[in-house]
Amino acid sequence: MYLAGKQAWCFLLGMLCLTLVGCGGAPSDQPDLGTVTGTVTMNDKPLPGVMVVFSPESGRSSMGLTNDAGEYELEYVGDTKGAKVGQHKISITTAQSDSSEESGGEEGGAPTKETIPPTYNTQTILSEEVKPGENIINFTLTSE
Repeated sequence: MYLAGKQAWCFLLGMLCLTLVGCGGAPSDQPDLGTVTGTVTMNDKPLPGVMVVFSPESGRSSMGLTNDAGEYELEYVGDTKGAKVGQHKISITTAQSDSSEESGGEEGGAPTKETIPPTYNTQTILSEEVKPGENIINFTLTSE
């Protein structure tokens, strides 16, 4: 009987260890992420208020909005910063406001005009690789 009790304790201790190893860290369904920051300029001037979107070959995109100095930091989901590790297509576009909200719930508000050439958004030629750890990726755009 003593041996059976000892085996039960060993089994319970082993299960506890496995449970603790499985707890903590990133959720099991979250991919490996790298932090991504940088600056966006057009014609050598900072681009404030533009949306920077990194889209991986598969999975969730990450995005960030530039500040007055043209600096951005990508967010993956919620408060989680970064982007999925791997190759991404990049889209940089004029941030769109919710025109129905600004017009008091009425539809028909004028959408924000896109000021960035299509080669950086709808017909993007931009791509970058996100690596584990810190990534500083700057974009120098031209209006031509």
